[in-house]
Amino acid sequence: MVTIILSTALLYLIQLVLQSWLRRSAGDVSERTNKAVHNLRESLPVFFTLAILSIYFEIEANTQLAAYWLLARVIFALVYISGLSLRPAAEGSTYEPQPLRGLAWAISIFLLIKMGLNLI
Repeated sequence: MVTIILSTALLYLIQLVLQSWLRRSAGDVSERTNKAVHNLRESLPVFFTLAILSIYFEIEANTQLAAYWLLARVIFALVYISGLSLRPAAEGSTYEPQPLRGLAWAISIFLLIKMGLNLI
């Protein structure tokens, strides 16, 4: 679990560096990178809390769930930043759906919930 926690911190650091590097360039990639970092930042406290509690209470099942969560977050970031499966916004809207991104996000949330339930 410690390796997964450190890998998650590394993912966050990589996204921060990428965000800083792309900040100089204007455009959609820079904006998507900012949003991806913000989204990861929102889920990190929950993940770190669940991971540390899993270590403390020796919940081994959460180690595999945490690894899958990290994989889902990597996929989420890659899809979001690259614009993969980006669909054009509907007329009169600025929202551009990305079904793959939504799926990766939903899976990551499900995994956090499952990790929490394992602690009960």
